[in-house]
Amino acid sequence: MNPVKCPRLFRYLVQLDCLAPGATALVALLFGLPSAPAQTATELEARRAEPDVRYGHAPDFPLPKTIVFSVGPEEIIADAAAWARHGVQGFFLDFVARDWSSDIWATDGEPWTIGPSDQTFQKAQQAVAVARGLDQEVFLKIAFDHFFEWFNDTAWQRIENNFRQFAVFARDTGCTGLALDIEYVGAQYDYGWPGYDYRGYTRADLHRKVRARMTRVARVLYDEFPTMVLLTFPEQGFDLGGAVHVAWLEEAARRDAPGGVHYCTEHTYRNPNIRHMLAHAARCTEYFDRLLSARARRYWHERCSIAAGVWPFGFDYQTTHAPGMSLEELRQGFAASLMVSRRYNWIYSHNSRAQLLGRHLEVYTNGLDIRPFLQVFADRQIITTPKYLALAREIRALRARDYSADLGLATVVSLTGPSDTPHLRLFPAAWRDPREQAATWRAALDYFRGVPVNFREHFGTQTDWWLIGPFPSGAGLAGHHIAYPPEQTLDLQAEYDGVGGKVRWRAHRPAGANASVDLTKIFQPAENVCAYALGYVTAAEECEAQIRFGSNDAAKVWLGGRLVFDYPHEGTAHLDRDIIPVRLPRGTTPILVKVTNGLKNWGFVFRLTDARGRPLRGVKLGLEPGGP
Repeated sequence: MNPVKCPRLFRYLVQLDCLAPGATALVALLFGLPSAPAQTATELEARRAEPDVRYGHAPDFPLPKTIVFSVGPEEIIADAAAWARHGVQGFFLDFVARDWSSDIWATDGEPWTIGPSDQTFQKAQQAVAVARGLDQEVFLKIAFDHFFEWFNDTAWQRIENNFRQFAVFARDTGCTGLALDIEYVGAQYDYGWPGYDYRGYTRADLHRKVRARMTRVARVLYDEFPTMVLLTFPEQGFDLGGAVHVAWLEEAARRDAPGGVHYCTEHTYRNPNIRHMLAHAARCTEYFDRLLSARARRYWHERCSIAAGVWPFGFDYQTTHAPGMSLEELRQGFAASLMVSRRYNWIYSHNSRAQLLGRHLEVYTNGLDIRPFLQVFADRQIITTPKYLALAREIRALRARDYSADLGLATVVSLTGPSDTPHLRLFPAAWRDPREQAATWRAALDYFRGVPVNFREHFGTQTDWWLIGPFPSGAGLAGHHIAYPPEQTLDLQAEYDGVGGKVRWRAHRPAGANASVDLTKIFQPAENVCAYALGYVTAAEECEAQIRFGSNDAAKVWLGGRLVFDYPHEGTAHLDRDIIPVRLPRGTTPILVKVTNGLKNWGFVFRLTDARGRPLRGVKLGLEPGGP
């Protein structure tokens, strides 16, 4: 049997996950195929249920209340009992005040009615009374839908008053607390957001201003509703979104607010693997342990919790109906969310609220019986395998320690291009260099506080390349599969037909500290197109190496004309997202990268390292054969 003629067999073995750790690259080499990147395999692993686990109940393991995101007052009044039968014990109260800019007393169309005379207030109060009669809790949900003017004192007088009224409304209608969704202005959390001109202020000034503004938000909320339980989501990195959450935790700790702050996770939506769920919860605790003051760390451990979210149905944000996970994946993901969540877990119900109540199941046209999925929520089983149960006790108690030996996964500081914002990701423990990570944590914390950091130098990424493009791609990343001339012949003097005319190779030597290559700033148009990058690696001796790579979106990498990596999907340019073991020959070898973009961000991040992510000795990568 010729292995080169058996790519389907290779991919079948990988999909079955029957290869031992580290064996995938060896089998790929034998089959003459691009190796499956280690980190991509890790991400796929997170989406699969861990085999050989036991389910059931543990009498000494109290379960959190499950909240559904999100329903309006009328729905709670009509269906609270039905929700209770389906395992739901709380609600994010929606359709009352959508955004921080909302006048909550104007929702009923009569802004002059305030308090008990307000129709929205009356409906909410009735909904809360119905829910509380069933031992269900209700949280008034407020989203961040519009950008903030951080330095506009006049605007913030109104903003603070809006938050004060939210707290009054939630308190007087009987809500348990508030749920603040900070996601939708996420672009503004990037220090490089185009709205920041840094005229008259620095990044550090901006960080302090965001902290001060959000501290004031917490103060007006607690002034009016001191016993409130505060839920907030989603997870943040070392950016201004993280500064928002830190500000709230610090103020809650200063007051020793009895309700605590509970961190609702979205990464757990469809990553149901128990090891990954536990590791993600642990990394959230590590994140706050690094960012908070000593007083706030104590508060975090004593009064706060992780609240893991699961997205069981719907299909992304489209209108089609399909389970987001298999039955076994949902069973494990929901069980894991119950295990890592000390006080609350939650269900995201986009496009599926009726189906979560067992209604209108005919929309699932693939013939799949949804009723066993619904039974998972009603049964509320956890994983009783002793190892995972013991780890869950520690992790839900927010005990901060290194769990990599227990779970095979390590928390690693990474970057996301093109903004190069540091954040935390899970890597196989063996791929981490502890000393390098210690230095990276220091750099990430500096970045968080607004201190300029040169991540290109820190990580040793390659940003100098010969570039050519854009070439047409069309919808669905079709260009990824089209072999344009640079894939066939490397000729730096050639010109080809591209989008909008002739295209030629150009040298790209960016100034600044960016670790990634942002192709949207180099080529136009930048959507539904592809482009190529060429560099030369020179090694003093033949050696083992790793190409550590991340792309937005699809990508291919050739080493010396041999395809070593093929990623035909939408993606994000995470530092070290894909780890590609290669053997560098002695002398000079071309490296060709192709990146195909669908919509919005377009770029890649690339570095050459040893097996632990450290720079290679005796190896140079640049625009010219023989070195930079």
